[in-house]
Amino acid sequence: MIRKVIIQIHRSIARPLISQQVRCFAKAGTGGVESIEPTSADYELQKEHIAEAVKAQPLLSSVSPQLWQKAHETFANHGLNTNSFLQIVTGNPKVLMRSPQKIIETLEHWRSCQFGEFFLFQLITKYPALMDVSDKRRLLKQITFLQGYVGSSKNVWKLLMNCPTLIEQSTETIEAKIVYMKEVMRLEIPEIIKSEALSKSLDEIKCRHVFLERLALFKPRSPKADPNEPSKNPRLYKITDTSDKSFANKVCHVSHAEFEAFKELFARELERQRKEEEEDDADDEDYDDDYNTIDVQVK
Repeated sequence: MIRKVIIQIHRSIARPLISQQVRCFAKAGTGGVESIEPTSADYELQKEHIAEAVKAQPLLSSVSPQLWQKAHETFANHGLNTNSFLQIVTGNPKVLMRSPQKIIETLEHWRSCQFGEFFLFQLITKYPALMDVSDKRRLLKQITFLQGYVGSSKNVWKLLMNCPTLIEQSTETIEAKIVYMKEVMRLEIPEIIKSEALSKSLDEIKCRHVFLERLALFKPRSPKADPNEPSKNPRLYKITDTSDKSFANKVCHVSHAEFEAFKELFARELERQRKEEEEDDADDEDYDDDYNTIDVQVK
C-alpha cells in the first residue's frame, strides 16, 4: 500500500515542481560528489511552492497558509529542506494537519532507529507514509528484528528503501520469506537486501522461483560452493522486482500467457498442499485424543 501511494504521487509531481537546486552532501576527501552547503533559500517556503504542490495534490487545497507555514517551520527546524518537505506533504497530505509536537514525535521515533540524519531524510522523503508511524516501541522492535537478520542499522535502512512495507508486516511473515530464500533458494542476505523481494508475498516468491526451477533456469547453489564464485542463476532482483510480463519474457524466455497459466496452476497446487497439511494436522489431533482416552482407561 505504501509503495503504491508513493509511486502515484511521484508520477504526478514533475521535476520542475521544486525549482531549488538538488544538493548533494558527501564527506570531504572520500572521492564522492563535492559537497554543496545548503543556503537559507533551501529552507524558504514560497507561494509558488504551495501552488505547485496543490496542483500535484488537490487534497492540499483546503489547507490554510498558517498550517503550511507551521508545518514547514517544524520540518525546517529539524533539518529537512523545502524540497523534502514538499515531497513529504504531497505524498502524505495528512501530515500538514498535524500539530508540530506530533510531527516532532514521529521524527524522533525514526531518529531512534539510528540511520543517521541524511539517510533518515532520504527514507521519509521517498516514502512519506512512513510519517504515519506512531508506535515507537513497535517500530524499534521491528527494526531490532530486521537487524538480527541483516546485521546493521545501515542494512536495515537499505531494506526499507526497497521494501517500506516491512514496517507493517508481522515478524512471522518476514521470517518465513527470509528462511525460504536462504534455505530453499540458497541466497545470501546481501542479495536479499538489494532486491524488493521482501515486499512480495511468500506465495509470489515461491511461484516465480518454482517456475524457474521447472524450466531448469534456477539451481540452488551447493552449500560447499565458493561464495565468491558467480552464480548462473538469475539475480534475485530480476526474479522479484519485475512485472509478470518482463519476468516471463526477459528472465524465463517464455510468453506472458505461459506464465499466467502456470500461476493459476501453481495457486491450485499451493491450495491443495495447504488442505493436505490441515487434514494431517487434524488426524494428528484425533490420534492424540484417542491416545489420551486409552491412557485414562488403562489407569
